[in-house]
Amino acid sequence: MPMSRTLSPPRTSLLAVDLDNTLIDRDAAFRRAVGAFLSGNELPPHDVDVVMELDQGGHAPRPAVAAALAQRWSSISEPEILAFLRRGPAAHVTLDDAVRQSLLAVRAAGVPCVIVTNGRGDQQEEKIRTAGLDTLVDGWVISGSVGYRKPSPEIFHAAAEAVGLSALERATTWMIGDAADADVRGAVDLGIHSIWISGGRPWMERGYWPTHIATDVVEAIAHVLGNRPRLVRDGVPARLGETEGRHPEVYAAAPPEYRARLREALREEVMALLADDSTTPAAGQQLAEILEVVHAVAADLGIAPEALQDLRRGRAEAWGRYESRTIWTGRYVADCAGQP
Repeated sequence: MPMSRTLSPPRTSLLAVDLDNTLIDRDAAFRRAVGAFLSGNELPPHDVDVVMELDQGGHAPRPAVAAALAQRWSSISEPEILAFLRRGPAAHVTLDDAVRQSLLAVRAAGVPCVIVTNGRGDQQEEKIRTAGLDTLVDGWVISGSVGYRKPSPEIFHAAAEAVGLSALERATTWMIGDAADADVRGAVDLGIHSIWISGGRPWMERGYWPTHIATDVVEAIAHVLGNRPRLVRDGVPARLGETEGRHPEVYAAAPPEYRARLREALREEVMALLADDSTTPAAGQQLAEILEVVHAVAADLGIAPEALQDLRRGRAEAWGRYESRTIWTGRYVADCAGQP
């Protein structure tokens, strides 16, 4: 890792965290709410899957979902269904204890934490209070209350104002969320750090990248606080002792963990290169870090550095390099006979 990320993590001036499917499992809560609604109205219990599909994780327009369900359920009026959808899962949300402990760790670290979420003000605030998040964070900014939606930069500035910051400190602000467009693109456009909550999904966007990818918010918060297990260069413990007078607790990973940590490190280093608009020297250092991890992965697979270079040269001779900046459109041109 570059030395700036090897030593103690920089001070975090603000941690902004999304609500739905980040801090709370919104979809699970909505499923419980739908089940209760179906039972109370003597509707088929298996229709919960129909509602969940129409709901699209809360992103589908409520009137459209209500209209579709009104056609399916002749015994319930469309206004009744719409009223239920607008209440949403608020009364059924819960907070995982691991998330609670992570937020307590944020507070103990003295990092201001603000929930930044899109949605209706009353509905989102009810979720926050029902889950007990109101006692764990320093404030919240809801699009329906402030008039700005993520990824608009104004909502992130409002988060800074919510905790009394005179300005948003871009270099030390983090945004954690599960939505590529709202959370990550909003952060990238503003120049702040971002962590995408993947939930096991692959990152599909190609125009922008998060600073880091985490499976869940607990892992993401640990990354921000710098207290998660991670693979480091062999000389890091001694260097920390020399430069900071502190001796980190370390252990030698067993082969399966080492292999997993190597791939995690490779992903992080590549994401750091893609996310950072670096100058040429900084980009060169980052590429050197990537090469070091690549060589470690190769060694773990039993591939010597010379053999790896031979493989690279062989592919270059067979398929060429990237020197001509050739872009394939994904289509084929017609051949000489005029056939597609």
